[in-house]
Amino acid sequence: LEFRRVLFRSNRNDAYDRSIFVPTPDQQRCIAAILDKAATVRDKCAQALTLADQFVRGAFVERFGDPVSNTKALPVAPIKDLALIVTGNTPPRKDLDNYGPGVEWIKSDNIDTRFHFLTKAEETLSSKGRLIGRIVPEGSTLITCIAGSPNSIGNAALADREVAFNQQINAAIPRPNVDPWFLYCQFLLGKRLIQNASTNSMKGMVSKGKFQEIQFLSPPFDEQRKFGCLFQKVIQVSASLRDRMIQSETLRGGLEQRAFRGEL
Repeated sequence: LEFRRVLFRSNRNDAYDRSIFVPTPDQQRCIAAILDKAATVRDKCAQALTLADQFVRGAFVERFGDPVSNTKALPVAPIKDLALIVTGNTPPRKDLDNYGPGVEWIKSDNIDTRFHFLTKAEETLSSKGRLIGRIVPEGSTLITCIAGSPNSIGNAALADREVAFNQQINAAIPRPNVDPWFLYCQFLLGKRLIQNASTNSMKGMVSKGKFQEIQFLSPPFDEQRKFGCLFQKVIQVSASLRDRMIQSETLRGGLEQRAFRGEL
């Protein structure tokens, strides 16, 4: 490996010498090729994740049609017939004992539609706060119904664990004859139905009363369950792809460090 003496200057115009590794042109091309391959692996994983999400959406529309316009003329029912609706709350902050290690307390920021599942909450409710808070089980869909901008109304994500949540959010706990994956995907693709029930104010709000009466598709449970099984398989594949993408990014970072230390 080749090391060269290079002159550096600081902002104060005082100069100092330091030896650094400067690859030859051939070495530079080799390093670039290695890093490009690592970046390609990461990019292909990201593309595959996008395709997996598109596949789920396409599979829903193929089976059930557009939930907004009901293109397949399926039976419909108000959301309250498909799920128990719970509006969140905020335990009094003046009592600090309401907050502490315990159940996650979800806010709208944790409803990230890119990942289908709720992200981890920064705040948690203690055992005392849990008694005051609103708790829903795994399999519930949480939907933003009060937001700073109308476009955020209707954002939805699945709970893959028991959670509490604030008053800006409504949770839909699927009834026994409703598949949770099917219900969540209908919220995902039918976001405009939620927005259409909004007050259309500068911030946007959907009351619990209006929310419960929104008409959703209500196909036979067996059809819902078949789609739910498909969705779960795609989620498993997506999780594997996401792990590979993280690994490839870590690998690329390690290779960059080794390259500029002259170890490749």
